[in-house]
Amino acid sequence: MIFLLAAAAALTGLPKADEDDLRCLAYLSVAAGKVDGDQRRKADGGALYYFGRIESRSPQLDISAELEKILHAPGYGPETYQADKARCHGQLDPLATRFDAWRGRYEGGE
Repeated sequence: MIFLLAAAAALTGLPKADEDDLRCLAYLSVAAGKVDGDQRRKADGGALYYFGRIESRSPQLDISAELEKILHAPGYGPETYQADKARCHGQLDPLATRFDAWRGRYEGGE
């Protein structure tokens, strides 16, 4: 599995931060198509987070083209999807928890 991840990462030749964020964006883009309601809102929010990180760090990057490379790379499948899911949720879940606490303090104009 490590070999597959390394091979997929080598395809883009991007800085590791961009590659990691693109892989999270790819995972969330696929996940968003599989869920509805609140889960869809969460997937879209996560995708927006990673899109913004990439856009602010590398505004010249063609994000759509890079996503296509990742999603259609040989070896991209359930194993890499699950690895990306675990890594990305490790980043997103604590952030979402902090955001929910922050949002709860300020909703309603308090």
